[in-house]
Amino acid sequence: MDMIFAILGFLLAIWSIRSICIKQQSVGKKVGKSVFSSWYFLTAAGLAVSPSDSVPIAIIMMMVGTFVVWYGNRNYKAPKNNKDILSGHADAVRDFDLPSKKSEPGKYRSVNHAKGKDAEIKNVAFSYVNSKGESSFRDVDVKSFDGEYLEGYCHLSRKFKTFRLDRVEGEIIIRETGEAIDPNEWVGLMEAR
Repeated sequence: MDMIFAILGFLLAIWSIRSICIKQQSVGKKVGKSVFSSWYFLTAAGLAVSPSDSVPIAIIMMMVGTFVVWYGNRNYKAPKNNKDILSGHADAVRDFDLPSKKSEPGKYRSVNHAKGKDAEIKNVAFSYVNSKGESSFRDVDVKSFDGEYLEGYCHLSRKFKTFRLDRVEGEIIIRETGEAIDPNEWVGLMEAR
């Protein structure tokens, strides 16, 4: 019975580390969470190996740990293979009219800025660096903009969020037209509305 608990604790530790490492997060977070989860499951297995009165506690610990790992990963869908990743890239190239290997680099669909006032410039996409230094790609339907902060519905987090314009990394893509513009140029278009 002791061997079964030891193997179960080891397998659950490996499963939790795998679940942690497939998510997009900083290396420090991955290492910290992996060390903690390994310690947790191996401690639970060790309790079961010790005196027999600790077996119920070890079983409860393993069940709680398994639930926490499962609950944390229930909505995460990792790409199954490289084909899925490449398909996602192809979709982004098509949806945002980004340059592909077949087109000229740096060429985006051009939009007449006189018509830009009439175009929907509030539906944007951009790379954003949060206060922890983590970068993510955001699709945002802008509700308000005060010159420094833009507030709107973020499709990645599925809720309304506020973003600092100075943390936008690179260009802003206007989703309606596929045009990529400098954040300062986007500010000018927003203020002209």
